[in-house]
Order: sequence, then structure tokens, then C-alpha cells
Amino acid sequence: MFSVVIALACTTFTSANVSIKNRTVSEPIVLDQAEDYVLHKVYVSGITDMAALTLAGRIHSVTMTQCVFSNILSGMNGKAVCAESTGAMVGAFTAVDSAFEDAQQQLMCLREGAFGTVSFTRCRFKTSDAFLKKIYADDPWRTSPPTTEFANIERLELIDNEYSNTILVIHPSVKLVVFRGDLTNVRLQSPNTQVIRLEKDRPMHPGLPGGSAVASAPAQPDPHAAPAPPAPERPRDEQPAEPTLSQTIQSIAARMRQCVGGETP
Repeated sequence: MFSVVIALACTTFTSANVSIKNRTVSEPIVLDQAEDYVLHKVYVSGITDMAALTLAGRIHSVTMTQCVFSNILSGMNGKAVCAESTGAMVGAFTAVDSAFEDAQQQLMCLREGAFGTVSFTRCRFKTSDAFLKKIYADDPWRTSPPTTEFANIERLELIDNEYSNTILVIHPSVKLVVFRGDLTNVRLQSPNTQVIRLEKDRPMHPGLPGGSAVASAPAQPDPHAAPAPPAPERPRDEQPAEPTLSQTIQSIAARMRQCVGGETP
């Protein structure tokens, strides 16, 4: 169930355990109730000067699958973002096989508010070449592509996602980051952020902090690295001498005395 609020030009979900499927809209969506939201095959595009998806207030959880938020243009307010948080407190946010693309300012901005677990799996954060060329032409002073920002998150999972013409900014307030896949566009703003990097195609299983179904991968040697030089061989005259028969007998006798006296060898 959803309703369109004409005055705010937005779509607001208010029923308990909201489930929205197979919808195509050209008006912003606002989630702002203490509910569990489920979005499946929801397509939002053609928004101007707003966020296509806004999270506000207390929210139990948001789960989206095969959703697309795209073609978001800036206006007089200078705002254009696929999805953002405006002070929301969200227990869990999960997106699978979804796309956040072609937004003039930001593809994703989960910065204002507080989040438990935020997870993106096989999602697309993309600015197309044509769209990027257009926004650079419209703003000659522009020097960087649209960004994707994460902050105030207990656990951030970025698994097998695609990043194109965007920079992922992860603020120091993100406590734990779990990566698998392309990391070239990721910018960690603090070296103290705990990061777990997973092997490509490695099955995930329980065992990491927070109880989510992922696991860290051991560091792999670089196949292109030069082999380590062998340890220098100790000269023959510096080799430790073999114990003499007399020394061996004395050592055995000392251990026997310790055992008889109740001492630990």
C-alpha cells in the first residue's frame, strides 16, 4: 500500500510491514515509519532536485531486491541523489541486485543518522559515460564524478558490487567494513577502520563479528612479487656443536632428579 502526497511530490509508505512490488514511479519515495520495508522491482527515475529514496525517522529494516533508482538531476537546490538518509535510525538496510545510477550529485548518501548493518550485494553504483559527459558540460567547474558516501554504520558489507564513475567515501564512523570485489574506487578516510577483505568467489559462512554470513580471507601471496632471498648460511665454524656424551648424561641425570623431587622438568 502506498499513497502519493501531491504537496510534497513524494510517495510515502505507512502501513505495517510494507511490501511494494513491481512499481514504476517518477516521484520520490520516503520511508519514515518504524516498520519493515520490503521493495522488489521498484523503479524510480526522472526526479529533479530531490532524492529518489529518502530514509527518515526510526525504521526497523529496509530490504530491496532488483530495484533501480536512476536519472536524478539537480535543480535550484543543488540536490540530486539516488538514495539518502536524513537523520534516520535504521536497524538493517539490505540491497541485492539493485542499481543506483546516473544521479548528478550522489549515487548514495547514508551519512546523516545511525545504522546497524548495511549490506549491498551484486548492486551497481554507476554513472554512465554519457551522463558524466553531460554533467561536466553543464558545470565547467566540476572536477569529480558523483560520490557514494557511508557514515555512522556499525557494519558495512559491500559484496560483489560494480562501481563505475563514482568514488566511495567511507567515513571514520563506519566501524567495520567487509569487502569482496573491486576496491579501486574506495576511499577509507581513517586507517583505524576495521576492514575485512574476502577472496573472490569464496563462499561466505558465519563467524565474523556481528553474526553476518561472511568470513575473512587469508592474505594471498603476490604471484608477481620477486622471491625472497634465501637466508644466509651460517659458516661452518659457527654451527652449534653437538653435545658430548658427558653433557648428555648430566642432562638426563638432572631431569631424573627433578622428577624424583616432584619438580616440573
